[in-house]
Amino acid sequence: MRILMLTPRLPHAQSYSGMQMVYQRMARLIERGHQVGLACFIDEQQDRPYIDRLHSGLYEVEILREPRLNQFLPGAFTQGRFSARSSFFRYQSRRMSETLGRMVHYGRYDVAIAEFTAMGLFFLENPYLPAVRRMISCHDSPTLGSRKRINMLGAGLSWGRQWLEYRHMRYLEFRLYRAVDRVLTLTHEERMALLEEDPTVRITAVSPGLRSETFFPLPDEPKEHVILITGRFSSEQTQYGALWFLRNVWPVVRRRDPDVKLYLVGRDPSPAMNHIGGRDDRIIITGEVEDLRPYLARAKVYACPALSGSGVRGKVLEAMAMELPVVSTLVGSEGIPMLQGNNGYLADSPGVMADLIYMLLHDEAQCRRLGQNARKTIESQFTWSNSMDLLEQVLQDVVSKRSYHNVS
Repeated sequence: MRILMLTPRLPHAQSYSGMQMVYQRMARLIERGHQVGLACFIDEQQDRPYIDRLHSGLYEVEILREPRLNQFLPGAFTQGRFSARSSFFRYQSRRMSETLGRMVHYGRYDVAIAEFTAMGLFFLENPYLPAVRRMISCHDSPTLGSRKRINMLGAGLSWGRQWLEYRHMRYLEFRLYRAVDRVLTLTHEERMALLEEDPTVRITAVSPGLRSETFFPLPDEPKEHVILITGRFSSEQTQYGALWFLRNVWPVVRRRDPDVKLYLVGRDPSPAMNHIGGRDDRIIITGEVEDLRPYLARAKVYACPALSGSGVRGKVLEAMAMELPVVSTLVGSEGIPMLQGNNGYLADSPGVMADLIYMLLHDEAQCRRLGQNARKTIESQFTWSNSMDLLEQVLQDVVSKRSYHNVS
């Protein structure tokens, strides 16, 4: 089968989280004998050094500079609370529409997959695109994220503004989903939530795998008295969760434990995060790092304070694979069979999360047991072999025009 992947960033071997999932999908489809092409935008500052680390087996590659509008928009509109909404217009590019059409025409692709919802824009009203089966892989639904924020708000002006945003995001997102042959989600929970919004959309859940051969325990790395949070902090949900932790959980843990440190590892920390970190010498904000594994290996506890968003969080899977005990909110553990006190801990209130983190910081035996069980969960339920078996079945289903009801 010939498959064209459309991505907003360069999916290379050293990428993390969502883009790493894309890279692994491409690599494993190639290993299984499929011909995979790639059309993507490039962030000149972040991605240019990694062009030579694209998969060598790609059928063809077209790399375009990110749209001019995206280059010149203020950071406030491309990061944080406006990032999801702005993605529906800042990625518009006539050149990408033309490139996609040309690749489909001359490459004779069987199916094109837009990784991340906003890239589905190039399937909608694209006059250059010939007939081809089209799919959107939703990594994090803006509509569901907005709906969750509504549930967190009480009656008032903020609730009204959030409701209007939810309705707008729902319109933008679902008009893309209705225009394609299939939508992929990362969790069954996300699939069911999207079907609640519109039961006519054709949706299949395909859980991701994890590179357990890459993320594994490093016993030679000495443990430090550290709490770790990772992520792409330009994302609204990651930034909001990190600020909630910094303002509500960290002060409690800090008072109880005078030696503990907090590491925030990931690209694009917000000004608010830097402001809080600048006033506390026990908060270390690293920015983007070349290799995340040493930080995961040295930390004692991993915290995932996500309060909104959807889909499987690859960063939690990476921590579990490295036998790092995880304390997460319910939202942060979506799609992961996390059993309280067995392979991780769940906490939605600041006080409970602080108590659990403090306990794990001072209980080496409990940390070891949780970490080992977490690793077993990854090895048994998040293998790329299982993920690719299902993805191939979905691709065959779409290309052969069989009913989407055959795959659940």
